Amino acid sequence: MGDLFGAPRLCPASLMAWVGRRAQDLERVHARIGARVGEAKVHLDETALRVAGKLHWLHTTSSQTLTFYRAEEKRGAIPLELKGGVVVHDGFAPYGGLGQVEHALCNAHHLRELKALIELDGEAWATPMRDVLLDANAAVRQAREAGASALPPDEIKAFEERYWAAVREGVAFHGALPKAPRSPQSRGRVKHRPGFNLLTRLKTFKADVLRFLVDFDVPFTNNLAEQDIRMTKVKMKISGAFRTLAATPTICGRPLGKRFLT
Repeated sequence: MGDLFGAPRLCPASLMAWVGRRAQDLERVHARIGARVGEAKVHLDETALRVAGKLHWLHTTSSQTLTFYRAEEKRGAIPLELKGGVVVHDGFAPYGGLGQVEHALCNAHHLRELKALIELDGEAWATPMRDVLLDANAAVRQAREAGASALPPDEIKAFEERYWAAVREGVAFHGALPKAPRSPQSRGRVKHRPGFNLLTRLKTFKADVLRFLVDFDVPFTNNLAEQDIRMTKVKMKISGAFRTLAATPTICGRPLGKRFLT
């Protein structure tokens, strides 16, 4: 068929069929990318995805050269096949189940939380913690630009001492606070304050927070994975959702879970 000027009109169904065939042609490439990215120091992230009126999750596993997408029905469907190396993530609890890798936590998330504690909650310990993270990142960046592969041990020790000093200040601050009030509608244990939760994370996972300080191949943030899911979020803002389950793998790749989206 054509329009009023005689130009051919492309049928939407034909376009979708062509995209589907090209996606099938790339299945081996997709599988190879998944295998290769599992061997590298990778970034993990996930974001909500509306598919056929239901909530799904887009998972990305990203290295400096490769990006592997999976569309899953569950947010916790993390890539359990990763072995060795380092995974950089935002602290999402299921990632802690990856026991055969080392972990690095995204400090962009920590800086945002610390900023809120400084500006909104007035927690004094958050300022020295923010400063030590920023100073450590600057020191690593300067050393890398100078051609170094590691910081001197005494410099690393100085940053760690500043880190623990901030933690101790935070512990003293929260130890002096009264218990958080319980909501009349709440049940079970009283929820801790956001500052206490962040402090506990920084104290418990200090090695993961500061891994960038001792391994120059580990970045300060998880921005790489967040950048890799950005275009899918743009599609979500424009289209609102994937209309069918069959269309999702052509954009996000084949899922690895038991329930495939095709």
